[in-house]
Amino acid sequence: MHPQLSALVSLRWHMIREPRVRWGLVLLSLVPLAFCALGIFALQLVPDDEAFNISVATPTLYLGFALLAVIAPLAAGGGYELYPSEELVAYPVKPRTVFRGTLMLAPANLAWTLNVAAVIIVTSLAVGNLTWLTLLALLSALAYITMVTVFGQAFAWWIVGIRQSRNGRLATWAVAGVCVLAVLVIVRLGLAFDALDAAPTRLALLNAIDGHESRYVEWLVGISVMVFATAALLHIGVRATAWSLRRPGDHAHARSSRPVPRRTNKRSKFGEVLAVDRASVWRSLPLRRGIVVLLLLPGAVAAAAGMPWQSLILLPGLVAAGAGLLFGINAFALDAGGATWLATLPGWPRYAFASKMVVLTEIALLAVGSALLGGALRAPPPRSTAEVTAAILAALACTSLVVASGMKASLRNPHRAELAGTRDTPAPPGVMALHSIRLAVLTTFVSLLFSGAAASGVWWIPFVLAVPVFAWSGLNLIEAERAWLHPHVRGFVVTTVSGG
Repeated sequence: MHPQLSALVSLRWHMIREPRVRWGLVLLSLVPLAFCALGIFALQLVPDDEAFNISVATPTLYLGFALLAVIAPLAAGGGYELYPSEELVAYPVKPRTVFRGTLMLAPANLAWTLNVAAVIIVTSLAVGNLTWLTLLALLSALAYITMVTVFGQAFAWWIVGIRQSRNGRLATWAVAGVCVLAVLVIVRLGLAFDALDAAPTRLALLNAIDGHESRYVEWLVGISVMVFATAALLHIGVRATAWSLRRPGDHAHARSSRPVPRRTNKRSKFGEVLAVDRASVWRSLPLRRGIVVLLLLPGAVAAAAGMPWQSLILLPGLVAAGAGLLFGINAFALDAGGATWLATLPGWPRYAFASKMVVLTEIALLAVGSALLGGALRAPPPRSTAEVTAAILAALACTSLVVASGMKASLRNPHRAELAGTRDTPAPPGVMALHSIRLAVLTTFVSLLFSGAAASGVWWIPFVLAVPVFAWSGLNLIEAERAWLHPHVRGFVVTTVSGG
């Protein structure tokens, strides 16, 4: 590791005051490994016909991971940061350090971690029976994961530099529109399977198969190409980061203020607080980007893949977890420096809690609803009414769990977060990673329960499962509201989010 990056990582580690967070990070590093090991052995029990269907979809999964490796850092404005850029403005941090820091924080992205596990698990099934040669296939998969991750980060930094000018922003939006239109045309003309067969990502799977089938020369050539490509992309990424950070951008020529028409008065105090919180979410650049990605990407992927209803039941949980990570785990950071003044207003505490809860619920429901709607457009007809009811109730149940968990976390572990810069996050990287795993495990477990209920074919069983989930979420929200109304808890939250 680069000495400068080592120093920054060490400083960030010593800034973690709570021992449980440190132990959580240590255990977090072992969770993906344990999940991959369990998944590899569990898939060996899958019947041959289902195993064949999964292996056929493996090249598509490889391509999906490549797209995710590009889209995730783009949505984050270049990737996550160890420290907000304004905190290091007085220190000569090298572009190499910035780029490698964003690479190191790639696992903090929930979707990236889950897809890495999926690629490794499915590769072990696609190559054949488990033997010691499976290790060679998994090395190929890891080389591919590393290569496309570095490519995605390097590409994202180039785009960040291009978008520093108005013409660059217009050009990137035009190219993105053309890409979306091309995908729609391919799907409409029924050329999706031909396009997937022609995708270069299938070469990585072929290299894994070469290793498993003892074609050592072909395997060594293929993995060497990926290693050399990764090294070249590392150099390109550093250059891209340096170029992007040097560009001043055209923000100095933009107006620092503009006339804003006065909003009409709401009918209640709660309506006024709710309108302010909604505006705060939309005015934040990282939150706005995250909302757009959550509203468009999961539904588009589900529609393109033509997922069956049994698989759609698992989708809302992950989407709801992603929505909670936008700001739900630190909801009161939306008030930022104004929290101290807002806390002096009469009646504000009760309205503030309810408003944050409503805004988080709205965003989570919009995200899971978009994913379900997109998947339902091209999903095969459901085999029973239970599948439809299970998918809808899984979405509502996971949303309630994420909202309740997020509001409790916002009181238990608040953080100072401006949420104004392109790469700002509501909490430090380690805390984000812990919350991502916790929410993913919670929502996935609930989704699996509803998936089992759908398999029963009885339409009322999902309703029975939903009752305790809603009750648990409601009790946690009531407990969190009571804690928030206590002056000591509220004072701790307000002083933390406003002053750090």
